[in-house]
Amino acid sequence: MLVSKILNDMKNIKYCIVILGIILAVGCGDFLDEYSQDEIIPSTADDLDQLLVGEAYPIVLPILSYLDLLTDDVESNYPTNSTQYQCLVTGAGVFTWAEDMYERLEENTKTPINTWEYYYARIMGCNVVLDNIDAAIGDVSIKGNVKGQSLTMSSYYHFMLVNLFARPYNMEGIDLSKESGIPLMLSSAVKDEAPKRATLEQVYKQIEKDLLEAAPLMKLYGQNNNSFKANDLFTYNLLSRLYLYEEKWEKVIEYADYVIERKPVLLNLSDIVMASGLFNWSFGTKNVFDEASEERIWRYSRNNEFGPFFYLYNAPVAFQASEELKDLYEKDKGGNSADLRLGCYYRSYSQSGSTRIQYGQKAITGTSKGLRVAEAYLNRAEAQIRLYLQNGNDELRKAALKDLNYLRSRRFYTRTELYKDIDKNGEALLEFCLDERRRELSFEEHRWFDLRRNGMPEIVHILTLEAGMPVTFVLEEKSDKYVLPIPRNVSDRNPNLK
Repeated sequence: MLVSKILNDMKNIKYCIVILGIILAVGCGDFLDEYSQDEIIPSTADDLDQLLVGEAYPIVLPILSYLDLLTDDVESNYPTNSTQYQCLVTGAGVFTWAEDMYERLEENTKTPINTWEYYYARIMGCNVVLDNIDAAIGDVSIKGNVKGQSLTMSSYYHFMLVNLFARPYNMEGIDLSKESGIPLMLSSAVKDEAPKRATLEQVYKQIEKDLLEAAPLMKLYGQNNNSFKANDLFTYNLLSRLYLYEEKWEKVIEYADYVIERKPVLLNLSDIVMASGLFNWSFGTKNVFDEASEERIWRYSRNNEFGPFFYLYNAPVAFQASEELKDLYEKDKGGNSADLRLGCYYRSYSQSGSTRIQYGQKAITGTSKGLRVAEAYLNRAEAQIRLYLQNGNDELRKAALKDLNYLRSRRFYTRTELYKDIDKNGEALLEFCLDERRRELSFEEHRWFDLRRNGMPEIVHILTLEAGMPVTFVLEEKSDKYVLPIPRNVSDRNPNLK
C-alpha cells in the first residue's frame, strides 16, 4: 500500500514513514529535528495492520535483483543488441565485485538499487508498529498477529543486512563480540546521533530474541495469514535458517521439524509438465511459488525483479545461468534432462544450436523469491549430515537421506528409470546435499550466502565489454569482497559506518 493511501486512511499520521526510515538509516539527524515520535500515533490494531502492509513489506522495487551476479551461478555474454548490452553494462560492477558497485548501478539504471536504505526503511515501518501495538485498541488476536509479523519482518531485514554487509558468522578466527556487524534499529524514535554498528554477536542475538518472541504469537494468531504476509511457517523457517548459519545443528532440526510437520508436501513437478517432460510456459498452470503450490510459505517478488540484468529476448543475453549450474542437473543416457527442475525452474533460449538457460522462473506469474518448504527439508538434511559427520550416528545419515530422496522424488519422473534414490555417506553425502541445495534454491537469494558460510571459495568471472576483448576477474578465496561495500551516499552521511 502506498504511503499516500495510508495517510488518507489514517488522519493522525502526519509524515511519510518511508522517508523517515531512509534518513534514519543513513544517520542524517539534523534533517529530523522538527519531527517527533509523538506525531506518529496510530491508535488501533487495524490501523497498524494497514501500516504494516504498506511500510513493512517489500513493494514493487528491485531489492536484491543483482545478488546472483556475484555468484558462480551466473556467467556473461557479449551481446550486440543494445538492450542486452545495457543489461551487461548495468550489471558489470556487481559481476566484477567492484568497490563502487552501487554507484555504478545508480549510474546505469532508471530505478536505483540501494538495498541498505530500502531494508532500513522497512525496518522503520516495523518499528512504528512495534512501538505502538501494545497500547493500540483492538482484539488481542489482531494485536498478537500484527506484533508477530512486525518482529518477524524486522528480524528478516536485519538478517539480510548482516549477511550482506558484515563478515560471515561462522568465519574462522573472528571474535563475534568484537567483529563489526550492522546498526541495530530497534525503535522508531528519531535521534540526532548517527547509528553505529553493533557487533556480530549483538546482531545475531537480537534477531534470535525477536524471532523467539514472534514464534508463539505467529503460532497462535498467524497461521491463517496469506502467503504475502509473514506467518508461523515464515518465522520458524527463518529460525531454522538463522541456526544453520550459526551452525547450531540441533536447533536447525527443531525449527525445520515444525515447518515440515505443518506443511510436509512438496509440489510434484511431474504433475505440471507435458508428456515430453518439458514445461509448457504458454499456458497457465502452477509452479513452486504460485498460490496453488503446496510448498509456498511466502512470496514477495514481482515480474521486474531481474529486469535490469537478465533480459530473455534478443539472444545472446547479457547474463545467464552458468554452464556449471546447468551441469549439476542430472541427465539420462541420451543426454536429456532427467531432473525436471531444469525445464520448470528456468526460461531458456537457443544459441548456436545449444540451449542456454536463463534466470529462475519459479512462478507462472513472474519471477519469484520468498520462502518455501523445500528449504526446510534442505536445512534439516544438512544439519543431520553435519551431526552425523561429528558423531557417526548412522540414524542421522538415514534421516538426511530420507529428506533428500523425498525432495528429489518430487523433482523427477518417479515412475520411470530416470529416478533412483541416492545412498551416500561421509563427506560425499554432505557435498551432494550442498549441490542439491544449489539446484533447488537457485536464484532465490541463497547461493551468495551459502558460499559465504561454506568457506568463501574462489570465483572466476569473464566479462567482455568490447567485442573480442574478454577480461578475467577473480574473487579470491576468503576475500574481503565477500562483504559488500556500503553505498557511498550512505557512508558519506554517517561516519560511524566507516
